[in-house]
Amino acid sequence: MPAILVKDFTWRQTPEEIIIFVSLTGKPKKVDIFAIENYLKVSYPPFILELFLHDEILEDKSSCTLSEELAILTLKKLQEGREWPTLTLENLTKDDKKVFRIQALEKARLSAEKRAEKRSETRQLLQRKAVREQIELDTRVHNHIQELRDNHRREAMTQFDDWRQKAEVPICGGATGVLQENRKQYKTPVKWFKDSPDPEPSSKSPPVDALNNKQLSHKKQLGLPRANTREILENNNEEDMIRGKKIINDILNGKYREHNEIFDDTPRPRKCATINVNFSERIFPTPARESSQLQEQEVFQFFSIITSGKIIFLMLQWLVKQAEARRKCGFATEDLSQEEQDPQWLKDKGDEFLNVGNYLGAISAYTHGVKLSPNMSSLYANRAAAQYALGNYNRCAEDSSKALELMVPKCEGNRDSRARCHARLGAALCKLSAPQHGIPEFEEALKLAPENDTIRRDLEEAKHYFHLHNSNQ
Repeated sequence: MPAILVKDFTWRQTPEEIIIFVSLTGKPKKVDIFAIENYLKVSYPPFILELFLHDEILEDKSSCTLSEELAILTLKKLQEGREWPTLTLENLTKDDKKVFRIQALEKARLSAEKRAEKRSETRQLLQRKAVREQIELDTRVHNHIQELRDNHRREAMTQFDDWRQKAEVPICGGATGVLQENRKQYKTPVKWFKDSPDPEPSSKSPPVDALNNKQLSHKKQLGLPRANTREILENNNEEDMIRGKKIINDILNGKYREHNEIFDDTPRPRKCATINVNFSERIFPTPARESSQLQEQEVFQFFSIITSGKIIFLMLQWLVKQAEARRKCGFATEDLSQEEQDPQWLKDKGDEFLNVGNYLGAISAYTHGVKLSPNMSSLYANRAAAQYALGNYNRCAEDSSKALELMVPKCEGNRDSRARCHARLGAALCKLSAPQHGIPEFEEALKLAPENDTIRRDLEEAKHYFHLHNSNQ
């Protein structure tokens, strides 16, 4: 629907403001107003009011009042006190108006970006302030909790000190006792092993003379005569000697059990048993191929260790060889970390392998990068170079064609890359005995890079070779 320009408006001015009265046709429900410096647009479809003002205004300080039939625009002058001779600029052509519109849109965009940056800075400032306040609040709560814990700890220690002082008061203050010896220091004279020497029994008991002296002093305190005391001691010594001889005779006759007999009874060895293990058959998910038949047969080679005719171990040599081959070429996808799952990192890694001549590693890196980013043309182009170095000309042609398809739009930035892809595609097609397709690719590459002597030399050699070959036929 074509737009209808509105001409029904009036205006007046004061030293500080411009006031415009616009009549609204059809009682519109939505009116869009756009004002920036010296451009004003009021839109309520299909009606449009577009004014190219005589001087600049301050849109942030301007206002608008809407009613059902009238819109009152109050515009703040940039230069207060300056009188406008006319509301709009006169004698403007279509090109001038177009330039004004473009400038107004650009200024509005820059103003919106500045406001967005200011809002972002304000939001970040408020966030940092909120974080600081939260940290201070957490610190106060933590200090309060720690203070409560310290108070409880001090109260508990005070109560414990009071209890300990009361508990250390002896029950019998005037009583005296004999300090007992530490029983843990006593070493038992038990012989635990047969081949160990007999340890000498150690005891901290006082000697017999000391006991006799103690008993004599005790008898003196009781007031017994010296002769009776000597007779009692002699009788005790005789009884001890008789008891000791009896114990020795019993040990010699085998009546007492030796302590080390608990180690004489060793358990019998365990009985042998058989564990039956059954393995499921390994079946390839892909059909058999004559080119890989020898490799597939290696999977089903059996290394049998037969015990009672039941245990068979299956060795999957082919899978082990594949894993070793991937690691020998210097690249295994399962060894990559999360940060290394990046197409650009994989491209750089493949370039390193390609520069040192590790073409298998380069192809593996580029292939994994293609899985992550299938629309990255440089991965296909570099993989084509590695395929050409290995003699895989069909795959080189496929990757070069795919890279050329992705290098759109064609511009000066990818001209050299397109030239290399055309040259590599032409070389691969010539290697595949298709010069009618390969030579045009060389010519296209030479058009893109006319200063490249290598491409020119390859084109001349290809033409010379196939010309001689056709003439000989």
